[in-house]
Amino acid sequence: MIEPISSDSTAAIFRLFTSMRRIVYSAFDMQTQKTTRTQQIILMTLADSGTLSMSELARKVNTSNEQATRAVAQLVGKGFINRIQNENNRRIINISLTKAADKYLNGVYRSAAELIKTALERDEKAAQKAAAINSLSQMLSDNRK
Repeated sequence: MIEPISSDSTAAIFRLFTSMRRIVYSAFDMQTQKTTRTQQIILMTLADSGTLSMSELARKVNTSNEQATRAVAQLVGKGFINRIQNENNRRIINISLTKAADKYLNGVYRSAAELIKTALERDEKAAQKAAAINSLSQMLSDNRK
């Protein structure tokens, strides 16, 4: 039988989330092409979910359609997003990442990896903690499916 998660584990997950969010935002801030936090969340959501309709994207990033539309328009201007009319329903606009966005996000991922590596180098249990993070990430990803 699986033991329920303890309050200590829950608190640790919240601390991990806060730390990782800070690292991810710092990695975005290190890039030459500047983006807002909303734009960053949209880019990460599309990288994770693939092509989405505008309303699906707004729902996933927990914002209004209007705010999502504004942020997407700015990302289109930066060359990071394609807007494509849905073939079955012309009122629906599908949103997807461009190759430029993939390249930009790869830079963000490299910067984040370097920040994490630097943080873990100061810790004698770094390999054990990295393995635990990978295991937790895999477990949570599996539960999403």
